[in-house]
Amino acid sequence: MTEWGAAHSEGAAAVSREDNPAPRQRLAAALAVTALISTLAVPAWAQESGQEPSQQVQQTYAFDIGPQSLASALNAFSDVTGWQVGYRSEVADGATTDGVSGQYTAASALRQLLAGSGLSYSKTGAQTVTLERIAPAEASIGGEELGPVVVSATRTDTPASKLTRSVTVVDQEEISKQKRTGRNLGDILSKTVPGFSQSTEALTNYGQTIRGRKFLTMIDGVPQTMSLRDSGRALNTIDADAIERVEVVRGGTAAYGFGATGGLVNVITRRPEDGAINGHSEGGFKLSTTHPDESLEWHTNHRVSGRTGKIDYLFSGTFVQRNSRFDADGDRIPAYGFGAQGGLADTDEYDMLGKLGYEFDGGDQRLEVTVNHYDIEQDTNWAGIGTGVPSEDIKTPAVRGDQGGENMFTESTVGSLSYRNRDVFGSEVKSKVYYSDLATQLAKWPGYPQDSYSSEKLGGRLTVDTPVDFDALPFNLVWGTDYLHDKTVSNRVDGSVITPDQEQNAYAGFVQAEVPVGEIAMLRGGVRHEYITLDVGDVTNYYGVDVDGGELTFNETLFNASAVVFVTDRVELFGGYSQGFSLADMGAAIAYTSQTDAENLESEAQKVDNYEIGLRGNYGRWDGSITGFYSQSDKGTTYSYTDLSIAKEPERIYGLELSGNLQVTQQVRVGSTFTWMEGEVDIDGDDDYEEDLPSTRVPPIKLTSYVEYDPTDWASLRLQGLYSGHRNPDSSQYGGGDVDSYVLFDLFASFDTGYGTLELGIQNLLNEDYFPVLHQAAANPDYFNAGQGRTASITYSVKW
Repeated sequence: MTEWGAAHSEGAAAVSREDNPAPRQRLAAALAVTALISTLAVPAWAQESGQEPSQQVQQTYAFDIGPQSLASALNAFSDVTGWQVGYRSEVADGATTDGVSGQYTAASALRQLLAGSGLSYSKTGAQTVTLERIAPAEASIGGEELGPVVVSATRTDTPASKLTRSVTVVDQEEISKQKRTGRNLGDILSKTVPGFSQSTEALTNYGQTIRGRKFLTMIDGVPQTMSLRDSGRALNTIDADAIERVEVVRGGTAAYGFGATGGLVNVITRRPEDGAINGHSEGGFKLSTTHPDESLEWHTNHRVSGRTGKIDYLFSGTFVQRNSRFDADGDRIPAYGFGAQGGLADTDEYDMLGKLGYEFDGGDQRLEVTVNHYDIEQDTNWAGIGTGVPSEDIKTPAVRGDQGGENMFTESTVGSLSYRNRDVFGSEVKSKVYYSDLATQLAKWPGYPQDSYSSEKLGGRLTVDTPVDFDALPFNLVWGTDYLHDKTVSNRVDGSVITPDQEQNAYAGFVQAEVPVGEIAMLRGGVRHEYITLDVGDVTNYYGVDVDGGELTFNETLFNASAVVFVTDRVELFGGYSQGFSLADMGAAIAYTSQTDAENLESEAQKVDNYEIGLRGNYGRWDGSITGFYSQSDKGTTYSYTDLSIAKEPERIYGLELSGNLQVTQQVRVGSTFTWMEGEVDIDGDDDYEEDLPSTRVPPIKLTSYVEYDPTDWASLRLQGLYSGHRNPDSSQYGGGDVDSYVLFDLFASFDTGYGTLELGIQNLLNEDYFPVLHQAAANPDYFNAGQGRTASITYSVKW
């Protein structure tokens, strides 16, 4: 057994609290505070080959290790199995184990020894493992920390202290707080993730980017983004109550490919809880304090989950009904939100999530089926179009009316079957087959046909993590394949068509090396090759050009290399280079082209080079990071001011991100994030970047901060703020309007009453009168909408 010196620091020590008052006293106190605040306002199946498995893979051992210190138990484990367990000396200090007794594989026995210790292990060889501490989630506005396990950055479960990329994990606790003022995922991420654009305050995620570029959205690794004809709805295909956590890779990544040029948002759905049956029920409502009448929004969620033997399950259902939204002056905000993209006012939403899992072989193998269905539809009497004056900050008024079209909606169904085996001849294997059906319909806009889009996806993914035993330098080889079939159809309600049907078959293979360099560094590097065929139908496009279809073929090889250097036990230097590739809304390119042959547009696909370097540290009571980034593409995507036609031009984006959290006292925590970026475009191809990118691509400075106070162990308070800065881009593109700054504050409170949990939320606490970034950037008099005024919410939940 090897010991490697001091461990990364754990989080702040557990604090001692006063004895809880009686439940009735808690409830009375919570209701008193409520009254006070109110015045302010998953191959998808296992197969038996019939062959005899290798002795090394399937060998079991007889264990008789009783309760004792973890260090001594690990020594006994090594004596029995011959496995070498490496860990830093402080990792196991003071830790104990209940032991393990019986006949088990080495992996199963080690997991039992580590149960409840806050430690996990990763293989570095066939019989060599290292221990890593899984830090508890800290109260942070960005969820950034050095301890949690993240999946999406490398396709393997990787402790964040070994990540060589910028990754933010927004955990379930953070999501639970943020949804008290806004359930929209775009709202939540804008307040918690550095490098992520400000909220659109609408149903669309058009104008929201990561580091100035489009990103790939997934649910449990299943793609949601319509990459062939972007509908701008990928973030709004699941309700917040169905989410366990969100993993955000900031910057392009080839780990999943097929469109992740700016980054990756992987939504992980809720996991079953331990115990035979665990119930959760909640209900709540939200009102505008400036115009309570007609502003009611209410929701209810019911969930049951559990584990019985080898079986685990989860079923969850959520329903949300929204009425009108009102600004700081008490005036109704236009229901359409952002033009034909649509808003959240006057919508009904429901989400149904189901999971069924089966673990066997001592936990080494697992099968899981997951299905999620989401539906949101707008039915409004306020579909009239008013006129504002952006140059004079005169907002667009809401107008009663009906445009005569069909209701705007988004409907998404995602299903997957996943299989995991932790020990296939020494390798860990994960596979998934999936199906996704996403349909969206935009709002009817005067003078234009009503657009609808649908994307049906079928795919599979295989990831193999193989330890390679080189005596001098053992490392892991992560390799696998991806397949994606995507049929995208763009129609108009009146029957006219300007975008052809498209059918894509995409294949990819990748290999990635993960090389630990002693105790000082971790190196990662690899290559991914994508082969994509796109079958395009004939069409007469927006300009009346008859475009002949055909089969377009794309071959791209993408490289990445990154490293993290452990400067000290508490400080890490990381950096790297990665490439991303996307067909970049090929449907829009065809709809607005002057070419008569679709095959001439093969060169319009986008390849992005991404670079970053950063420093992060964790000193127990505080943690922080600083990251600089740069990206460049010869085929960046922007839009014309006159007719929203697509343009592909060279561009570059660069910026800086900072984040930090501090445990001030046992009861007080504070934190902040800061994002600054700029982007430029070469509009005439002369290698001189003449114009700034618009604010629909590159947002203004964003500063977020929070302070949390836990006066008792049954009450928690949080005040958070968001500052969006001024930006005046030199741009002739759509979204190039001037953007003025604004500041928003939110207040949360949570009380464990003894009978359940009471949660309060106030959005826009100071009732700031402002215009969202997206609306200012577009500067369109038809949808120059003011932001939402102060709202107050109350939610009560019980476990059963």
